Amino acid sequence: MDIDRLKEFLVICEAGSFKNAADLLGISPSVLSTRFNVFENSLGTKLLNRNNHAIIPTESGKILLSNAPDIVSSWETIKSNMKMSHGTVVNTLTIQLCAQTMPSELGPFMDKYCRSHPGLFLDLYDENTCTIRDGLLTRQTDIVFVPGRKDDFLDIKGREIISHYDHLSVHLPFDHRYSACSSINFADLSGETFILYPHMIEDHIRNLQLQLLDQSGITYNLYNNRCSPVYYDLLVPIGMGIEFWNWSDMTTPNTVKVTIKDPGYDTYCYMLYDPDNPNPMVKEFIQLFLAYRKDRL
Repeated sequence: MDIDRLKEFLVICEAGSFKNAADLLGISPSVLSTRFNVFENSLGTKLLNRNNHAIIPTESGKILLSNAPDIVSSWETIKSNMKMSHGTVVNTLTIQLCAQTMPSELGPFMDKYCRSHPGLFLDLYDENTCTIRDGLLTRQTDIVFVPGRKDDFLDIKGREIISHYDHLSVHLPFDHRYSACSSINFADLSGETFILYPHMIEDHIRNLQLQLLDQSGITYNLYNNRCSPVYYDLLVPIGMGIEFWNWSDMTTPNTVKVTIKDPGYDTYCYMLYDPDNPNPMVKEFIQLFLAYRKDRL
């Protein structure tokens, strides 16, 4: 549970409206409303019924409202005790990873960074927790790593290019007629069935794959499944189609990675963040990570 959002829930209930609560919190009503919607979604239940005159807690809202002060108080006590125990300031950093888009340098860097910050609470989210923009807007997430095209995410002020991919790849079943080839053209795959990334709360990955397929001009079918994204690390439904992927050096078991020769399908791995995020860990993390990458290039 996001304690900051829980505190805002208490302010909303006490103030009697989102406008009054936003004034007390020093933010806009739209930002507060978006944050609250994400909070409700994270809990999987509706907390407030809203109308033009008042806000009325639902049954779930009443239960949370009766327990929220104790939860907040307990959390503050826990943080205080941890500070005194370790002699360090307790900070949190939330990173959202969309699909297999973790830069190769991030793992080694995180090991070094966490060891130098013993009071750090690190949360890792996936794209089924919240959307990229909602997460950054409500500061539910601090930093996001995600692939995209050249003009994606221009509306997000904090946007750093981490990696550039000048080609696409597909993972073919080992017995596919082109599995022995090192590279093929998109036209060779016309009429094939493609296995795309599953539908998530943040659907950017799947939408990006569809854009790239549509750009190719080939006819294609989709194998729609309800698999968890973890299947990319384990398996694909062999014989059901082609896994369309290019943002990872890993090859799915029982498949062969083959490069698409067609030019003009450049993609990038982005690091996204809010430059105005008051969390001091965000600015420090980004500066140190970019310096770490520069030293390794």
